[in-house]
Amino acid sequence: MNIIDAIRHHSRVRPFDIAVIHSSGAANYLQLATAVAGLAARLRSEGIEPDTTAAIYVSDGYLHLVLILAAMLNGTRTVSAQPNYEPIPAGVPVDHWLCDRTLGFSPKGNVVQVSAAWIPDTGPDARPSLMGTGFPDPHAVCRMYTSSGTTGTPKVIGHSTHTLEMMATRQLSLEPISQGPNLCMMWLSTIGGFGTAQTTLWHGATLALAVNPQKVLRWINLHKVVNLRASPQQLQGLVAMVSGRPVRFPSLQRIEVGGSSIPPAVMMGARATMCSNLVGIYGSTEASLVAQAPGSVLYKHPDAAGFVVPGAEVRIVDDADQPVPHGVEGHVQIRTPYMISEYMGDPVNSAKAFRGGWFVPGDMGILRADNLLRITGRSDEMINAGGVKLSPMAVDEFLLKVPGVKDAATFAYRRPGKNDEVWAAVVGGENFNEQAVLATARAHLNSRAPVKLVLMDEIPRNAMGKALRQQLSQEASGT
Repeated sequence: MNIIDAIRHHSRVRPFDIAVIHSSGAANYLQLATAVAGLAARLRSEGIEPDTTAAIYVSDGYLHLVLILAAMLNGTRTVSAQPNYEPIPAGVPVDHWLCDRTLGFSPKGNVVQVSAAWIPDTGPDARPSLMGTGFPDPHAVCRMYTSSGTTGTPKVIGHSTHTLEMMATRQLSLEPISQGPNLCMMWLSTIGGFGTAQTTLWHGATLALAVNPQKVLRWINLHKVVNLRASPQQLQGLVAMVSGRPVRFPSLQRIEVGGSSIPPAVMMGARATMCSNLVGIYGSTEASLVAQAPGSVLYKHPDAAGFVVPGAEVRIVDDADQPVPHGVEGHVQIRTPYMISEYMGDPVNSAKAFRGGWFVPGDMGILRADNLLRITGRSDEMINAGGVKLSPMAVDEFLLKVPGVKDAATFAYRRPGKNDEVWAAVVGGENFNEQAVLATARAHLNSRAPVKLVLMDEIPRNAMGKALRQQLSQEASGT
């Protein structure tokens, strides 16, 4: 079974239940199935064949989703552009480019301009067949994601219908049963964004697609949203908008946050103003869901990633890849039934990240005896300040508690032949005072305190909200 099979079933059994709420209205399961069938036919007429790859550069969430599903019906692999419409990594052999505008680069292959007008109208007598080539081999790659993580080196992750099915069914087995609506702020280019869409539609529930913070807050009450999924930065924006306002969200029962660690102030604000039931999620594009924990645990342990979920395995190893006891810091290694085993077209990075059946995400961490995983930093971002190694995440956590600091990302200022210096990029808020922040940090962090603050309007982050520390370091060092 795959997501197309699930949509076909729901279109027959509950055709008039709402499937997707989008910027132009809503579509029930019959309309969604009709749209998928119609766009699949249109893609075939544009020469987009099975066993080829299509890159999707479309900002309209509903059209983007239907294009992914239509391509799956046809047996065409897809990869979605990041929100900034940057080029797909060179390692992905793209045959077709589905675009809603002129791109800022020159793509090689079949360029097709798409629009919402492609989506057919649905009459009351519509009977979409949803018949197509599909992917006869369940282990063949059907959906690809680009992920540079925090390294800046693009990597391509390919998942099959088999692994996507396992992700969806595993997620449904771990989450409370809900008919939604489930509102997802994450882009469909991410595993979290598409995963939320897939799991919701698999279950026959209602998916709401919105990214704009004002629209999200309005939709929560308008459509009685039950579950909200966002990155920490997206949640921070929502909390800032509702802070001090007499608004309530009685329908909202759960907020899921994934992509990076949640600042304590954001967590407290979200639980106080939006929904007390906040859950943090730890995973990766390569291995999907690994751990989760409620807000109360995350607040008590700011570096906690969560409790390892059933079916996932986590171990902590030393520099020689030997397991260490509970409570000892080391390199995090992960194994799940639905993880990939290599990056597409990248044997060098594959050899580094996949070793002996384990995925090595590059995180440093501690695993407690009760299976609570704590992430203490990243091995490639550790700062060696005069022989003292420190995690930039720990400095971030302190800076975010200092009055006037809205956002922060600590990084290494590197100079050839000299020790690293601790620098921090910060976004200042009301009553921000640079010298006061530096003095407060020195008083509490000693040698771990930043020696310089780089004031920015916005911290550069990837699509999942992780700070691009290596980019900051390279820009500051002029490399």
